[in-house]
Amino acid sequence: MPGFFLALPFFLWCNISMTKQKQKLMIIDGNALIHRSFHALPPTMATKKGEMVNAVFGFTSVLLKAIREFQPGYVVLTLDKKGPTFRHKEFKEYKATRVKAPDDLYTQIPRVKEVAGVLNIPIFEQTGFEADDLIGTVVKKTDGQIEKIIVTGDLDTLQLIDDNIKVYTMSRGLSDSVIYDKQAVKDRYGLAPDQMIDYKALRGDPSDNIPGVRGIGEKTAVELLQNFKTLDGVYKNINSKKTKDRIRELLKEHKKEAYLSRDLATIKCDVKINFNLDKAKFGDFDKDKAVKLFSELEFKSLLPRINNLVEDKGLSKEEKQEKIADKFERNRKNFKYQLIDDDKKFNSFFKKLKTQKAFTFDTETSSFDPLDCDLLGISFSWEKGEAYFVKMSNVECRMSNDRNDLFSYNKNTKTQKHKNNLWLTKLEPIFEDEKVKKYAHNSKFDTRVMSAKGVKVRGLDFDTMIASYLLNPGTRQHNLDALTFSELGFEKISKDDLLGKGRDKISFPQAEDEKLMLYSCEDADFTQRLVKKLKPQLKEKKLDELFNKTEMPLVEVLARMEDEGIKIDTEILAKMSQKLGINLKKLEKNIYKEAKEEFNINSTQQLKAILFEKLQIPTGDIKKGKTGYSTAADELGKIKDLHSIVPLLQEYRELTKLLSTYIKALPEMINKKTKRLHTSFNQTITATGRLSSSEPNLQNIPIRTELGREIRKAFIAEKGYKLLSLDYSQIELRLAAHMSGDKKMIKAFKDGEDIHTSTAAEINGVSPKDVTSQMRREAKATNFGILYGQGPHGLAQTADIPYFKAKEFIEKYFASFPDIKKYIDKTIKFAQENGYVETLFARRRYLPEINSSVIMVRKGAERMAINMPLQGTSADMIKVAMVQIANLSRELSSGYPELSSERKDYKMLLQVHDELLFEVKAGQEKETAKKIKKIMEEVIKLKVPVEVDVKAGDNWGELKELVIS
Repeated sequence: MPGFFLALPFFLWCNISMTKQKQKLMIIDGNALIHRSFHALPPTMATKKGEMVNAVFGFTSVLLKAIREFQPGYVVLTLDKKGPTFRHKEFKEYKATRVKAPDDLYTQIPRVKEVAGVLNIPIFEQTGFEADDLIGTVVKKTDGQIEKIIVTGDLDTLQLIDDNIKVYTMSRGLSDSVIYDKQAVKDRYGLAPDQMIDYKALRGDPSDNIPGVRGIGEKTAVELLQNFKTLDGVYKNINSKKTKDRIRELLKEHKKEAYLSRDLATIKCDVKINFNLDKAKFGDFDKDKAVKLFSELEFKSLLPRINNLVEDKGLSKEEKQEKIADKFERNRKNFKYQLIDDDKKFNSFFKKLKTQKAFTFDTETSSFDPLDCDLLGISFSWEKGEAYFVKMSNVECRMSNDRNDLFSYNKNTKTQKHKNNLWLTKLEPIFEDEKVKKYAHNSKFDTRVMSAKGVKVRGLDFDTMIASYLLNPGTRQHNLDALTFSELGFEKISKDDLLGKGRDKISFPQAEDEKLMLYSCEDADFTQRLVKKLKPQLKEKKLDELFNKTEMPLVEVLARMEDEGIKIDTEILAKMSQKLGINLKKLEKNIYKEAKEEFNINSTQQLKAILFEKLQIPTGDIKKGKTGYSTAADELGKIKDLHSIVPLLQEYRELTKLLSTYIKALPEMINKKTKRLHTSFNQTITATGRLSSSEPNLQNIPIRTELGREIRKAFIAEKGYKLLSLDYSQIELRLAAHMSGDKKMIKAFKDGEDIHTSTAAEINGVSPKDVTSQMRREAKATNFGILYGQGPHGLAQTADIPYFKAKEFIEKYFASFPDIKKYIDKTIKFAQENGYVETLFARRRYLPEINSSVIMVRKGAERMAINMPLQGTSADMIKVAMVQIANLSRELSSGYPELSSERKDYKMLLQVHDELLFEVKAGQEKETAKKIKKIMEEVIKLKVPVEVDVKAGDNWGELKELVIS
C-alpha cells in the first residue's frame, strides 16, 4: 500500500464523561461511514494489486477509534440492503435527486463486511428498510440499563437520542469527531432530539429529497417548533399571532407534504430482526485472522491498533498475570534467547560476536536519562530468532568532566569507568570498530548510554525508528512495539508486561533477570528483522540516500549535542521570576478592575462567564464547543479589540506560560553532575523533517519579544568561550524563488535587495524608497502567508488587516510574481496525482486528504502541500550542514594533525528553527564562523544566493553581528 495510508493523521479524541457502571452497546451506521470515508479519502488509496480501499480504510479507522475510545461491551454493524424501502412505496421520489455513488464505493462493501467478520461483529441488514431503521430497532429493543452509542457519518439519527442514547459522528471529513447528547442537540438546533422529526417535516431534507414545507427554512422551522413543540401543535395553532401570514399560507398549502415528510423522516423502531445482545458481545475475536486481513488490505498503520481494541478490564488480576506470563513463555519456547551472566557463557557468546560483520544491539538501563543511569545489560542479535542478553553489574553512567568537543571523550578516564566490568572492556573494541555495522531502534539513546561509559559506538548503520519515520512521516507511531506489530504482525512484550502498572509497578533494576533478558532479546531480535523489512522499502521510495547520508549520520551529531548541553545562568532567571511575579499581580488587579469583580483567571468556565455573560462581548465567529464559547488563544485574538480586558488576559497568559515553562522550570532541568541544561532533539516528530526539542522545547521561546530575549540571556557561554550563532537568512523565501523560478524574486535576491521592501513596492505600486514600515510589515506577512498557503482570511488575521485588503494583496502579489502562483498550482496538482509532495532532498510528506470532497479538509492538505517542500528543504539543508560541520571536526583531528588543536575550539550546542548555536573559544569566533558559514551556504546550489547571518556574544539573548571578511 502506498505510504500515504500511514500518513493519515490520527483523529482527535473527545473527552466524554459517561457513567462507568453501565455497559455500552455501540451501533455502527455502516453505509453512512462508508460514504463519508469514500469521499473524504483520495481514490488513489489502493493496494499494490490495485484494489481500491479508501472507504474500507476510513470505515475501519473510525471503527477502531470509536471502540478504543468508548470500550463498549457490545458492538453491532447495520447496513442498507440493496433495493427500494417502504419509504419509496410512500413517496416514489424519495432520494431521487441523490447522485448514484460510483461502483468503486459499492465494491468495497464486501470488504467492510469482512472487517466486521474478523472482529466478530454481527451485521444487520433487512430488505425494505434502511440502516437507520435497524439502528432504531436495536436501541429501542435494548435494556435501559445499557448505554447506547450510535457511530455514524451523518445526523439522521439525532431523533433517537435520549438519556441512554448518544450519537457519535464525524465532522471535517474524518479528522474530527463530535458527540451529541440531548444538550448538544439543543445547543446546535435549539430543539429537543424528539423534535428533529418534525424539524425535517417542516424544513425537509434535500439529501433524501424529503420535500418538507416549501419556503420554510431552518430558522423558521426552529421558531415554529419552539413556539408549538410539534408538527401537530403547529397546525393546531396555525391561526396564532406568533405565526406570520406568509408562513401560515405556506403551511396550509403544503400540509400534505409536511405530514408525508414526517413519515419519511421517522426512523422505524420495530423492524423484525433477530437481535440478541449476548451475540453482540465484543472482544472474542481471532486476532490472527484480523492481522491477516489488515495485512492483505495493507492497513499497516491500523495493525498496531488491533492490540489496543480491548482493555483487560474484565480480567481478574490472576488472569492478567497469566496472559502476560504466556508472552514470556512464548519467547522462552519459540526463540533462542540466552542470558549471559557468567564468564563461560560470555566467552562463548563473545567468540560468535567477533565473527559478525553486523549486529543489532539494545541497552537496558535503570532510567531513561542517559547521563544519570546504570547500565543493566546489552542485548545482541544477528540471526532471526536468536539473541543474547549480556547482564552488566555495577556499571554506572558517568559523564566525564573533560569537555573537549562534541565528538571527543576522555580516553584517560575510560578504564576507570568500567574497570569493574571486564565484559564491557572486551566489547569496547567491537563497538568502536567502524567496519562492523550496528543496528538499533532509537539508537541516539543507546549510543548516549554507551558514550557515558566512554564507549564510542562507531559504524552505526541503521535505525529502524528513523526508517519508519522517513517512510511514514505523518504518524508518530514509530515505537518498536507498534512497528513490530504493523510490519511483522507480532505482539511484543511491552514495558507494562515487564514492569506492571499502578501500585504493582516495579523499576527496571527490580525486574527478574530472565524476564529482562526475554524482553531485551526480543527488542534486539525484532529490530534485526525490521532492518531487513524496512531497508528495501527505503530504496523503493528513493529515500535511501536521505537516510544514509543525512539522517543516520545526524544521530551521532544530535547525541553529542545532547551530551554537551548548555550553561544556564540561574541568577538571571531568579530575578526574572521575581519581576514577573510582581507584574502578574498588577495584571491581576487590572483584569479584576475591568471585570468589576475578582475571579479565577485560569478557570475557563469563570472566564467565559465574565467575557460573554457579564461583559457581553460579542461572540461573532468565536468557536463554540459543548461547554460553551472557547477562550483559547486564537479565539481571544478575534475579540482583542472589542474590550480592554482581552489584551490584559493575553499578556497574563503569555507571562504565566513563560514563567512556568521556562523561567521556573529551566533551573530544575539542570543536570546535577554536568551543571548544564541538556535538551532532547527529536528527529522523528515533525511531518516536514524539521527537528524539534523537548525538556525544554527551545522552539517555543519567543524570538522577537523582549521577554523572550530576556530568557535567552540566561543561556550563556562557559568561561573563556563565546556563543556563536549562524542563522539561515530568509531561507524559505529563497527556496521559493529557486523552486518557482520567478524572475523578479530571483533578481531581488541576487541584487541583495530587502525582499520584503521589494514586495511592498510591487504590491503597493511605489518605489522602494517610498515604502513605509507599515507597508513592509504587511508585505512580510504576505510573503510568508503565501508560502504557508494562506488565503485572504488567514492573511487578514496574521497581518491584522481587513479581509478586502488581504484579498487585494494576494491578487497583486500573484500579478507581480506570477511564477509563484504557477509553482503553487503545480505543487498542488503533483500532490493530487501522486498523493505526496517532496523536498529537494527527496523527503516526502504524504497527503491522503488532498483529493477529499470535504473542502475544509482538502484546503488544509493544499496548504501543507504548498509549504512542505520549502520548510522541508530548509530542514534538510540545516541537517546536511550539521553533518558536514561534524565531518569537518573529524578531518581537523585525523586528516590534518597540525590543526587538531582546533577541535577544542568549538562545540555545536543547539539547533533552533534555521539557527545553529555553537560554543567557541574566545578569540576564535571569526575563524570558526568563516568555516561553518561556508559549509552552510554551500550545502546546495540554488538560483539565488544562500546567506547566513552570523552573531556572537556572551549569551544567547545579546548576540551582536559578526562581520566575516
